[in-house]
Amino acid sequence: MKKLEIKKNKNIKEKILKRFKLFTYILITLILNSCIEPFNFTNIEVERNLVVKAILTDEVKHHTIELSNTVPIDATELSKEENAIVSVTDNTGNTYNFTDSGQGIYTSSTQFAIAQNTMYTLNIETQDGKSYSSTPETLPQSSQIHDLKAVIKKNKEDIPMITFKTSGNGNDPEGSFYRYEYDETYKIKTPIWKTRRINVLSSVSPFQFELVTKDPNIYGVGFCYPTKQSKNILLTETKTLSSNQISNFTIREIPEDSYFVGIRYSILLKQYTLNKNTYDFYSLLNTFSNPDDIFSQTQVGNIPSNITSNINPTKDKVIGFFEVSSITSKRFFFNREDITSESFITYVDIQETCNEGELKRPEKETSGFSPLLDLLNNNYTFYAEAPYITTPPNAQYILIPKFCGDCSHLGSPIQPSFWVD
Repeated sequence: MKKLEIKKNKNIKEKILKRFKLFTYILITLILNSCIEPFNFTNIEVERNLVVKAILTDEVKHHTIELSNTVPIDATELSKEENAIVSVTDNTGNTYNFTDSGQGIYTSSTQFAIAQNTMYTLNIETQDGKSYSSTPETLPQSSQIHDLKAVIKKNKEDIPMITFKTSGNGNDPEGSFYRYEYDETYKIKTPIWKTRRINVLSSVSPFQFELVTKDPNIYGVGFCYPTKQSKNILLTETKTLSSNQISNFTIREIPEDSYFVGIRYSILLKQYTLNKNTYDFYSLLNTFSNPDDIFSQTQVGNIPSNITSNINPTKDKVIGFFEVSSITSKRFFFNREDITSESFITYVDIQETCNEGELKRPEKETSGFSPLLDLLNNNYTFYAEAPYITTPPNAQYILIPKFCGDCSHLGSPIQPSFWVD
C-alpha cells in the first residue's frame, strides 16, 4: 500500500511539474510577444471550413455522412451544414445519392455496400455553391476477429485492471491497418429496489396520490443496462511486423473494483480494416488528440484530408476524411465471478448516501402546496408507507433519493434485445 501511495504521489508531482513548465512556457511566450495595446480576441476572424465525417463500409445498409462547419472558440453550438447535395460515385458508373435528414446528417437513399476492386469518390456541393470532391478510395481486404478475451493485469500504478484483448489474422500479405471502436454495456443493480411507486392523481390542490405496482415493461425489475461508446482512437497495424497477425491488442481497461464489471459485462468490438491513407490520417489525428503531447506542432488544419475544394482549394479547406473500410464485429460477455472473486464498488455508496438521514417524510399538502409532489419532481422516489403515528401527521409516504431506488439515470431499466444472461 505504501509503495502504491509513493507511486501515486510521484505521478502527481510529475504532473504538477509538467503543468508548471507548460504554464511558464506560455507565460514567457506571452511576455515576449506582448503588445502595448491589449489584444482583443473577439476581433479574430475565424475561417469557416467544412467538417466532414464520412465512413462507408462493406455492410449492406443506409450509410450516413455528417457535415458541419468550424466555429469560433467561444461558440456554444455546432454549425451544421444543411441543404447540401451529397453523393458517392464509383468507377463502374454507379451513383449513390444522400438525402438531408436534418442536423447535418445525410442518409443514402438506398442500401448498399462498398465492394472490392472498386474506386469510390465522395462529392459535396454546399448550399452556398461551394463544391468538394475526395480522391478515389478503394476497399482493403477484410480481416476477421478471431479472439476477444478478458484478463486481469496490473497497470503502471500497480492497480489490477480487467483488460480486454483481441487477436486476429490479416488477409493482405503486405500488411493490414486497423481501427477499433466498441460499445460496452453493463448490468447494475438498484441498491434499494421497491416494486411499488407513487402515482400522482392530481397535481393541483387538493393533491391526490396512490401507490401502484411498477410495470416491469417500463420500470424493469431493479436492474439497469448503461451503454457507452468508445471515445479514443484505437489503431494498430501489421505492416511493420514479421507476421500479418494481431496478437493480444489491448482494447479496453477497467479497474477491477469498478461497478462496470460488478455483475455482468458485454463489449461489442468493431474492427475496421483501413487502407494506408486512412490509417495515416487517424494516426495524425491521434497524435493531435494526445493530451500528454503538449508541445505537439500538429494542428487540426495541418492534418491532410483526402477531400478538397473543386473551386478554391487553397481557401476552402476541409477537415475530415472520406473513409472506405471493411468492418467485422464480435460480442463478448462475462460474469464477474468468471474472472475474479474480488469485491467491487457500487455506483452509489449505500452507507453514506442512502442512509436514514436521507429519508424524507413530506406532507401531502400544506397551504395549497405539496411538499410530497415537490420532492417527487426533484429526484426523490418511494421508499415506504409512513407509519400511522408520524411527524408531520399527514406525511403519507417515506421517500429516498431517486438514485438509491432507481438506476435509470445511468442506463435503461429494460434489458437490451442482444443481452444474454
